[in-house]
Amino acid sequence: MLLLSDESDNPPIAADRETPPRPRRKRAGSDQFGQKQRKAREGALQVLFEVDLVGHDVEDVRARQFDQMLLADGFRDYAERLVNGVLAHRDELDALIAATAPAWPLAQLPRVDLNILRLALCELLYSTDVPVGAVINEAVELAKRYGSENSGKFINGTLGTIASRIAAGDLARGTG
Repeated sequence: MLLLSDESDNPPIAADRETPPRPRRKRAGSDQFGQKQRKAREGALQVLFEVDLVGHDVEDVRARQFDQMLLADGFRDYAERLVNGVLAHRDELDALIAATAPAWPLAQLPRVDLNILRLALCELLYSTDVPVGAVINEAVELAKRYGSENSGKFINGTLGTIASRIAAGDLARGTG
């Protein structure tokens, strides 16, 4: 390691490369919009989880959850679009999950994992405004935050398999 000094009283600066560092690329979801979009996904997940687990009325749950989260209108709309998409395509999403992860019958999947998968698949299959990689990354982050120790790996593997099918043309994106 080279030590650079300007021969003043300033301490030497460590330099271990001859070229300046490249600026870091922003990760999906790292900007302000991405953070609010993440919050919208969390709100949608909470609504879907409660409706799925205890069967409460979706409209009541949605109003309460979104008000508690203080979602701004644009992100409330996004969360509502996700909730509505999952509810409208739930049977199709569940069939795809069951076919992709046959070792895990739906009835045995933790409800949070199942709803994260439904949410991500809804974004993957029925909209094209978020890149596939960002959808998977966001789903894994939700799994790490709300799921068990192995949820992130399970979600990543399942969605990775489905993303491969989309890339191969076996599944179409934006079909809903």
